[in-house]
Amino acid sequence: MSTLEDYAATYKTLITCVAARVPVVLWGPPGQGKTSVIKQIAEDQGRHLEVILASIREPQDFAGLPMLNNGVAALMPPDWAKRLSQVENGILFTDEVNTAPPSVQAALLRVCLDKVAGDCELGEDTSVIAAANPPEQAADGWDLAPPLANRFCHLNWDLPAEVVRDGLAGNWVSFTIPTPNAQALSQALSAERALLAGFLSSRPDLTTVLPKSSAEQGRAFPTPRSWEMVAILSGWITACRLESSVRRIAVMGCIGAGPAAEYLTYRENVDLPNPEEIIENPKKFVLPNRMDKVYIIGASLMSAIRNNMTLERWQAVGLVLERIADGGNPDLAVTFARDWLRERPQGAMPDKSLLKSLVPLLTEAKMI
Repeated sequence: MSTLEDYAATYKTLITCVAARVPVVLWGPPGQGKTSVIKQIAEDQGRHLEVILASIREPQDFAGLPMLNNGVAALMPPDWAKRLSQVENGILFTDEVNTAPPSVQAALLRVCLDKVAGDCELGEDTSVIAAANPPEQAADGWDLAPPLANRFCHLNWDLPAEVVRDGLAGNWVSFTIPTPNAQALSQALSAERALLAGFLSSRPDLTTVLPKSSAEQGRAFPTPRSWEMVAILSGWITACRLESSVRRIAVMGCIGAGPAAEYLTYRENVDLPNPEEIIENPKKFVLPNRMDKVYIIGASLMSAIRNNMTLERWQAVGLVLERIADGGNPDLAVTFARDWLRERPQGAMPDKSLLKSLVPLLTEAKMI
């Protein structure tokens, strides 16, 4: 049984998924209040909620019903999809998703990722949530098919005794997260993507790892799609200044326990300089001897000048790229130089007298 601290971290992870529009599935035994919590979140946030029991639905209830309209075949959307398409910030909650037959799970694929039902777009601001009982506790339950499982952040849901006790006394506990500043969120997302890119450059074998057993394939595992979910959620967690326990649960829910432990350890120990300090004193920058660190620094610098572009800052990043090119990483320097040139202030050009290693590379690549 989980503790109140575990429950609070899981609850905040759920709210972060809802806010970031990352599809999330709650795994837990029957009677754990999953539906009630989703209704409470929708009420607290003033959002329209559609609740669907997936186990009693047919594939056309998600994929749409084929009909002829003026001689043209179209997939007519169900009524719940039309209602969601007509509101802002709606929430779609599909309960008992793993008791739905494989044909219904297949129909859910486009709904969960593309937010499209039939020929009806639900809107990018729609949040998708699902709930499932473990197969051994579900009525005629299946493991989730890997393509569907890989579209969700997986959270284990278990009510602590004190939450049930206080709730029965009329005080069901709930939690909130702060609304992040738009600029802080953008910077956090860029920084997280840079960290992820650096990590995967050092551990390319973890880019895609398909589990061997059907049970493991029905939960979280690494793919480029689930790494993207990690970047989004971890960026939101940074921007909202949430606890490290929330990040651990979110990352594990996207890619599984083993890869999550490796990434979080890497993230906590990478020890990188502040990109703003590098831009302020580019000539003092010392090039790391690890390729993954060089990649993260380069990506962080590009993000920094995108958010605040001046000629001086642009030229400072050019000096760092020169150091990267001169330090035995010409291909990496050219990779970042593509964005660097694309972002340059009007009329700015690389200084041939300062960028003696970089300019010949850019000329050879026909970039200048």
